[in-house]
Amino acid sequence: MNKLVKGAVAGAAGIALLLGGAGTFALWNSSIGVASGTIATGTLAFGTATGATWTDNSPGALTTTFDPKSQKIVPGDVVALSQNITITATGKNLVAQLAYQPSSVNVPIDLSGKLVPTITVSKVSGDATITGNGTSTPWTITPAAGGTTVLTVVLSFAFDKTTSGLVGQGEAVDLSGASFTLTQIHS
Repeated sequence: MNKLVKGAVAGAAGIALLLGGAGTFALWNSSIGVASGTIATGTLAFGTATGATWTDNSPGALTTTFDPKSQKIVPGDVVALSQNITITATGKNLVAQLAYQPSSVNVPIDLSGKLVPTITVSKVSGDATITGNGTSTPWTITPAAGGTTVLTVVLSFAFDKTTSGLVGQGEAVDLSGASFTLTQIHS
């Protein structure tokens, strides 16, 4: 080993020994706790869904009653499922979107695009502000002080009146899996 390398190794070892001892002397220090309180997280959840009723909103319908177990729809008909849902929403800057999930209902291929869903939301009680446009676009929910808000959600299905021939005849659409999502978006 040459003298330069030996000198570098010895110098590095000496510096390491000096630095190792530097941590043994004490410096003044102090700390204090801050009496700041506690922070808590908010909530966003669906509660109970109640009061499901069907109506026939078709133009020229003789009655507004509709029973999906015994009555059939034809092109031009509009039927609606109305249901109250409860939402718990708390949080300083909480804004949420309520949307219908079309993928939750299996629509037969020949009715695809012919059975058009729309959603309408109105407030029954609570402090939230509800905004939307009456289509399948998500509705925005903004709680003021937070807490529970009861909404009436109307899910309508319009059977395209231009459907012709044998398209869609004798089909069934099971709506028992129809679902909505509630998604937080920041204000």
